[in-house]
Amino acid sequence: MYFGRYKHKVDSKGRVQIPVTLRRADDDKIYDKFTLVRGVGGCISVFTRDEFERFVDAIIPEDMGMSDVIDFQRLFYSRTHEVELDNQGRILLPRLLREEAGIDSSALFLGAGKWFEIWNRDRFEEYSSQSEHSYDEIARHFFATLGRKKKARVENVSAE
Repeated sequence: MYFGRYKHKVDSKGRVQIPVTLRRADDDKIYDKFTLVRGVGGCISVFTRDEFERFVDAIIPEDMGMSDVIDFQRLFYSRTHEVELDNQGRILLPRLLREEAGIDSSALFLGAGKWFEIWNRDRFEEYSSQSEHSYDEIARHFFATLGRKKKARVENVSAE
């Protein structure tokens, strides 16, 4: 699971070092290959290959109109890039994704659970300040239901 916030420099070629903690999302595995896609809100979303395949498999085309599916697939997959760490733990951020995310000499890495995101720090601060209210609303619901969900799972297991 990915969590935390890290800042790293981006060199003139668009290479950035992936924080070690993000390379080790699982205790027993170190990742050296990632899939980058245009994320939501102006960031780059980064997945391991396995998690990216699960993510794509979870897309339900029936939930979108047919023209939306085709448009989304064209835009989504044309902005998808597989990258591999070099011997210094860096990846090359593709120019298109870098430009769309506004990333130049510095990158902000944010853990997002099953993936992590790479942001322009100023863009994230702006996005974050606009999202605070909705975060509080969702967090209130999330934290209020944590105990109940866990308790319901325990009760279901006990019943078996």
